Amino acid sequence: MSPSTTPPNHTGPTTDASTSPSENPPHTTAPNSYHAAAGARSLRPPTDPDTAATDLTQWINDCANTLAPLKTSTTNHTNKKAAWFTEDLRISKHTCRKLEKEWLHDRTPDNHTALKSATRRHHQLIRTAKKTAFKDRLDNNAHNTKELFSIVKELSNPSSITNDIPPSQDLCDSLATFFHRKITDIHDIFNPDPPAPTTKSTTPATTTRTSRLTVWSSISDQDTIKTMNSIHSGSPSDPCPHHVFNKASAAIAPHLRKTINCSFEAATFPESWKHAEINAVLKKTKAEPKDLKNFRPISLLPFPAKVTEKIVNKQLTRYLEVNNILDPSQSSFRSKHSTETALIATTDDIWTLMDKGETAALILLDLSAAFDTVCHCILSARLHDTGIQEKALAWTTSFLSGRTQSVRLPPFRSKTTEIICGVPQGSSLSPTLFNIYMAPLAHIARQHNLNTISYADDTQLIISLTEDPHTAKANLH
Repeated sequence: MSPSTTPPNHTGPTTDASTSPSENPPHTTAPNSYHAAAGARSLRPPTDPDTAATDLTQWINDCANTLAPLKTSTTNHTNKKAAWFTEDLRISKHTCRKLEKEWLHDRTPDNHTALKSATRRHHQLIRTAKKTAFKDRLDNNAHNTKELFSIVKELSNPSSITNDIPPSQDLCDSLATFFHRKITDIHDIFNPDPPAPTTKSTTPATTTRTSRLTVWSSISDQDTIKTMNSIHSGSPSDPCPHHVFNKASAAIAPHLRKTINCSFEAATFPESWKHAEINAVLKKTKAEPKDLKNFRPISLLPFPAKVTEKIVNKQLTRYLEVNNILDPSQSSFRSKHSTETALIATTDDIWTLMDKGETAALILLDLSAAFDTVCHCILSARLHDTGIQEKALAWTTSFLSGRTQSVRLPPFRSKTTEIICGVPQGSSLSPTLFNIYMAPLAHIARQHNLNTISYADDTQLIISLTEDPHTAKANLH
């Protein structure tokens, strides 16, 4: 059949007749049943964070095994119906299929003409339906920035690696090696000799810090439940899906709260919560999937770890805001700040210089693998400078050290690799730690008469080019 007569195969729901065994099927059960199962099983009081975390995971597994034992099953995979797929499109698709069968059977010119005409009408209906559906969504979310970005992401349709290259053990290991070497190579360039652990200041002295945060505050069951219900992702290695954690939060929270408080008191982050499962996705839809440089690692962290990190981040952010520690030029991951505030500040600084009759030069800085190459020793010193000390600092140091990761392409998983630097991506605590790590950059820039506006690792330096070019050049260097 010629391309012009080929009816579309992607416009509606289709069913894959083949079946395949589920890989690591998760526990699924009525979340309320956890209350009864929890009451039937005791959990010993936590003695140390590692033992407490292991006991908690085993306890959740025991509850799940009672309510919904794991079993391997086969399922039929049905594609989800597109939001723009209307009843008119379903009828039009059915008509195209019918005409296609008639043309394949008779091969008459009239049947061929009718099929071509129906196919063209069907393609036009698809374009109209998509245009109408996305226009309505954009109009309905005109003031919802989060949803607008979600729509743009859906339209750009980033591809997953599993859609482009068949997963294999060799590919898993190759990606794991590539991701690890990329970070270590960048780290070794700037840190050829690993620095000794220190709390000596690495930040330019400006004011004497009188405020201190020495310990993370203990939390209540209600704090734990609220935080659990605000998290909607987890790790494939979790004992149950994140939605079960959410709906069974009242049953799980008392035990998770004890584990978290034990971790705060011991100033130690559980080892079993430090492992990240890496999902590799293409950076751009049309990127060449055979080139490993085109993949971005997405870290999937254990659900209990994400709850703990979010609680710590809330306490740390409150301390930074109350004591006015964060640099005002940093707009990322802060309340009432966004990319818009960074763009407005940059534009305003440039126009202010132009209104004075001066010429503004804009220098754009972007760090490669910024989160992944953070030096732990330098970050610890920065935290100490901001007043994060004693048990709070020891806990954060434990949180950063000894982390591991492995690439996962179901049903394959790479060998585990150790992470020697960086803050874990996917953690709500990492952006705040990164802002503290980068804080001296703005101070150094201002010392050289440079205005600076930052959003995470993207920094804009603005300099006024006065009549004296030598002064401007000296400031740039």
